[in-house]
Amino acid sequence: MNTPTTRTRVFWVLALCIIVTCTAVGGALLFELSVIGHAVSDFRRDEAMAQAAIARGEPATLEERFDPPYLKQYGLDRSLYTDSHGNFSPTGADWRQWGLRTKAAATVMWLGHDPPGTWWTFVQIKCVDRFPQAHADSEPIVDVADACLGEPH
Repeated sequence: MNTPTTRTRVFWVLALCIIVTCTAVGGALLFELSVIGHAVSDFRRDEAMAQAAIARGEPATLEERFDPPYLKQYGLDRSLYTDSHGNFSPTGADWRQWGLRTKAAATVMWLGHDPPGTWWTFVQIKCVDRFPQAHADSEPIVDVADACLGEPH
């Protein structure tokens, strides 16, 4: 027989479980959004600094212009991800190995301009993560990203 005390306890246990679950999920989401936000702003800052150095006439080799050193900080070393034609073309296998910071920087790089926001970037990364072709080892991930971005770069 359910007494008011038993119902109250069940209610509070259920409420506590819901609160703990929401806190865990919300905390993980906020952490991911924080990583993405910092990665986007850091990438843009590093890119702007490299372009300013070139504009000031600081010497840079052709290799440094083609494969800027700051890309290595994000795991986007062009020499690691070139296809048979010499183009920067990471695959689905590469995407699966990348961390969130690298995925955010790659999304900004492929977009070609600042993304509309951290949440938008998060949604694009999750779209690529879910896209079936992103799991093909040989599929150029930029093609998958283009499908998710919904706009050519």
